[in-house]
Amino acid sequence: MEFQLGDHLVTQRFGYTHHGIYAGEERVIHYAGFSKAFKKDRVEITSLEEFSRGRKIRVQPHKDARYSPQDIVERARSRVGEDSYNLVFNNCEHFVYWCITGKEKSRQVRSAATNGIVVGGILALRMAIKIRRRDSSVLVTKKTG
Repeated sequence: MEFQLGDHLVTQRFGYTHHGIYAGEERVIHYAGFSKAFKKDRVEITSLEEFSRGRKIRVQPHKDARYSPQDIVERARSRVGEDSYNLVFNNCEHFVYWCITGKEKSRQVRSAATNGIVVGGILALRMAIKIRRRDSSVLVTKKTG
């Protein structure tokens, strides 16, 4: 597949997607994050092969791109070496959205938070129902004398 300068590249990893900016010449700028086991890493420039780890790469289109492809790459390059990775507030997806739109966002984090709230709510409701059933099934008998 032929990528264009400034493309938002996405590749599947175990349990999440990884994001980067295509910088031309088979190179990708991305926040490495915890890609090397659990060692926190920096924004770096790597090969397409290293970025993908042998997995398929797709392009995420952006109708809300605020910058030209050249500016997107320059914004990405301006952060190479940055060491402020945070899974919730400053991950690879936040980085790519900032490069393209000027706004940091992560659909994965938002989805995980929403799913966490929904799952937490369902579990709490199930627990409340279980407690109510248990309480209503307990019969209190009174001895009369």
